[in-house]
Amino acid sequence: MGANFNMTSKKRNNVLISFFERFRRPAKTSAVENVTSSTAIVEEATGTHVFKIEKFSVQKLNTKGRYIQSAIFSVGGQDWNLMYYPNGHNQAKKGYASLYLAGYKTNNVAAYWTCTVLNKKGKELWKRESSIFTFNGNSWGYHDYVDKWILESGVSKDDCLVLKITVTVVKESLQKCV
Repeated sequence: MGANFNMTSKKRNNVLISFFERFRRPAKTSAVENVTSSTAIVEEATGTHVFKIEKFSVQKLNTKGRYIQSAIFSVGGQDWNLMYYPNGHNQAKKGYASLYLAGYKTNNVAAYWTCTVLNKKGKELWKRESSIFTFNGNSWGYHDYVDKWILESGVSKDDCLVLKITVTVVKESLQKCV
């Protein structure tokens, strides 16, 4: 007994094609684009320090270029303090008081800060915000802060000036996504 091999050549070709189709590699498609992504993430650390200057009228007698400084406080893993120049930080600014935020041992640290003058009850009388500044062991501040405004507003009626400093340290990190 033998097998029936009476297939037409067309049918046999179709069977062979069908058989080999199972083992054939798929045709190459166009090149696949390699896509990666990353995300810049900004983290902020914020802290507030209240700096009270007692006997303001006496402190105001400081000569130009001399300053009163706050205690050192930490925000975002960095040490800071406020320097208040009651008569300006130099001769050119003698009609103004100057405020500077100093960063200690800072190396390429981005931060911004807000200074607020508070009255005896803690009410905001004046507020000023900075832009982002990169600290490298230096200071940055306002040198056009008018003394007359402080005195005339009644802030120093009890001979005390209260400054609230809010510092925000900006840390940017890059996360690579696969």
